[in-house]
Amino acid sequence: MVGLIVYIEQACRNIRYRCKGRFFKLYLQLHGCKVGKGLKCMGFPKMRAVPKKNIVIGNNVTLGRHVVFEIGSEGKLTLGNNVLLADNILLSTISEIKIDDWAAIAENVSVRGSFHEMKKDKPYRLQGNVSEPIVLGEDTGIGAGCVVLMGVTVPKGVFIGSNSTVVKNIELVPYGIYGGTPLKLLKMRD
Repeated sequence: MVGLIVYIEQACRNIRYRCKGRFFKLYLQLHGCKVGKGLKCMGFPKMRAVPKKNIVIGNNVTLGRHVVFEIGSEGKLTLGNNVLLADNILLSTISEIKIDDWAAIAENVSVRGSFHEMKKDKPYRLQGNVSEPIVLGEDTGIGAGCVVLMGVTVPKGVFIGSNSTVVKNIELVPYGIYGGTPLKLLKMRD
């Protein structure tokens, strides 16, 4: 009997996530964005800017609670097929963030493709922004609490351990497992 109750509860939860996904898909499509089949949203993602045909979401993507998209009008976000974004994720850029098929991002992760200029002649908040694309390759994993900064390309199969900071001047090897700040190769995937 307990097994039946658990099954019914999981089925109801799955229906609820798919319904939220359909509403979010409709919202994006009304703004000219492309969204594949099977989008699941555990909560409604927050949009810090109105999308303008600049978001592409593949099939069977799952978005957790408190996911924030901060994609500027000139920016672009691409989520491949079977991408998983857990809870409390920020994706922010004025250029491009591309997350390939089967990539997963754990909770409390910040992916920032842009930042303020840092010139000394005026306050930084009055300066423009600089931005570089971020690419997370196929079958990559970003651990809980990580920060991924502009200009980073994470190759296929790489896993980044929890609470790590990924900056562009680190060359990552495909299928490597990395961790720490500064980021270091811990071992290779078997």
